[in-house]
Parts: sequence; C-alpha cells; structure tokens
Amino acid sequence: MSEMKEILNFFDKEIDEILSLAAELKFDSGHVLLQHVIGLYGSIIEMSRSIKVLYVNGHFTPIPVVLRTMLEAFVDLTNLCKDPKYGYSLTINSKKELLKFLNAAQDNQNVYTIMSDKNPNLDKDIADFKGQIEELKADGIKGINIKDKFKKADMLDEYLMIYNRLCACTHNDIQALRARHLVLDKNSFSIEFFKKEDTQSMYESFGIASELLLRATYEIHCLLKSGKEKELQSLRDDLNEIRGDA
Repeated sequence: MSEMKEILNFFDKEIDEILSLAAELKFDSGHVLLQHVIGLYGSIIEMSRSIKVLYVNGHFTPIPVVLRTMLEAFVDLTNLCKDPKYGYSLTINSKKELLKFLNAAQDNQNVYTIMSDKNPNLDKDIADFKGQIEELKADGIKGINIKDKFKKADMLDEYLMIYNRLCACTHNDIQALRARHLVLDKNSFSIEFFKKEDTQSMYESFGIASELLLRATYEIHCLLKSGKEKELQSLRDDLNEIRGDA
C-alpha cells in the first residue's frame, strides 16, 4: 500500500510540474507538424489526469483502455519527433478511414450514416478523398499498421509486453473479463461489479502512465529546445527511485 501511495503522490506532482513547464513552451502555432505533436502531447497530459480521476472514483475498468490510447499517442508523438515525414503515413491512414465512412453513406446500408447520406456533395467528397489518397501513394506514401508504428519507435518490447495486455482489456478478452468480475472462493465463485482495486495492477498502471507522460515530455522539450533538462532530470530521478532503478 505504501508503494501505491508513493506512485500516486509522484503522479500528482509530475502532472503539476509538467503543466507548469508546458506553459513556458514556445513554438510556431502555424506549423502543421508542431500542431500535430502538441495535440498528441496535450491529449497524453489530459488522459493522464483522467486516469487519476477514474481511480479516485473507483472506476478501474476503463483505466487500461485510457492507457492504451495514451500509449498509441506516445508512439505517434515519438515517431513524429524522429521523422516529420511519418505524418504523411498518419494522414493516409486517416483519409482511408474517412473514405470507408463516406462509402458506407453512399451505399445507404448503414443506419449510423444517415446524416452523411443527406450530404448533397457526397459523391464529390468521395472523389476528392480518393484523389488525395492516390496523390499520396504516387509520392511513395504508405499507411502504417500499429505493430510497425511500435517498431519504428524502437518499442517492440512495449508492443509485445504492454500494448497486447492493454488490448486484451480493451477488447474484453475472456481472461480480462474474469479478472475484472470473477471472485473465486474455494469451489465456488461469484460475479462482482465495481470490484475493489487490484493494488498491484493499479501500481503497474500508474507506473506506465508516469513513464509515458515523462517520456513524452522529454520528446517535446527536446524538439522545442526548451532548456528544461534540469527540471526533467529531477522528475526522472524521483520516478527511478520509486521503481528502485536509482
């Protein structure tokens, strides 16, 4: 329990200090790459605080789902900081998904696309998206799947050990459901909703969230050359001490 309290106290301190440092960041708000990177970073910060809100209110089930989204955002952020052209792969991915939606609306077979179905410019929009996708392909731009995103970010270990586990919770894998709701007692069992926290699991979740938030902050401040290395190193030392890495 003392370890859990320690990581929670650090987590609050980390978010407060990172928000304070973020207020001092200077960048060209008209730069498309920076808009994308800062957007991802802002989402990581907001999701970090959301995890704490969920925990405090006893809503443990959504925490791995939020963590998975955080991890995906961090991978994209890392790759964008390392290779600005990576953004084109994200763009073509996005346009392909939008095209699927518009094609469904055009087919008039999907109840969820009823509003788009009434768009008088639907055919033109579909043609425009197809053209944009073909232009990107002509420039050698390809989409990228989630495993390759992790590979590009040199995070295959995180993909295999952390991401897959978070996906199991997100996709309601049977093992995740059993851990979430099943209470075993000798030869019987019961089903429990809003089960009490698994301290070890929550400790690991906040450890992952703390690490992602700190690493994302390093990426941003390095990209923008903020000169905040001393403040970030202090947070790193504190987190390492909690985990016994000091």
